[in-house]
Amino acid sequence: MRLLLCLLFLLALTTNSSATYCLCRDGIEEKDLQTSIDYACGVLKDCTPIHDKGPCYQPNTVKSHCDWAVNTYFQRSGQISGSCDFSGTATTSPNPPSTVVSGCIYPSSPGSAGTTSSGTQTFPGPPALGPTGVFDPSGNNGASSLFISITLTLGFSVIAFL
Repeated sequence: MRLLLCLLFLLALTTNSSATYCLCRDGIEEKDLQTSIDYACGVLKDCTPIHDKGPCYQPNTVKSHCDWAVNTYFQRSGQISGSCDFSGTATTSPNPPSTVVSGCIYPSSPGSAGTTSSGTQTFPGPPALGPTGVFDPSGNNGASSLFISITLTLGFSVIAFL
């Protein structure tokens, strides 16, 4: 019985997770996409993966480079509300872009982007001039965080008393 409850608990935790990407919208003028790249790369301080000979350089299009830059910014910002807008040039998607080539690391969650080899956060904080939208400095995702907290507490309590 204990094993069954543990398995159900783990299943409940894993089924709610999904990838979220930030991608530049189709049909946006290249100069506007370039503005988004410039802002994201200015904050990220390192956009070498989309530079010549970088693992994400191909396909060599402004749209493809914009997808990588805004997504990396979005992930490093912890997917906070408003961090994937870029004045209307970007939007969230459950799918990565279809143009990602082998060898290009395309983060899909905050945990897969934004740390240095020492493990420290590289994102500098709230956007100053970039994406527009509501910024929650606590980084909370509201109901999602509350649900996970309650689920973990109840799950571990049930396991402990069995």
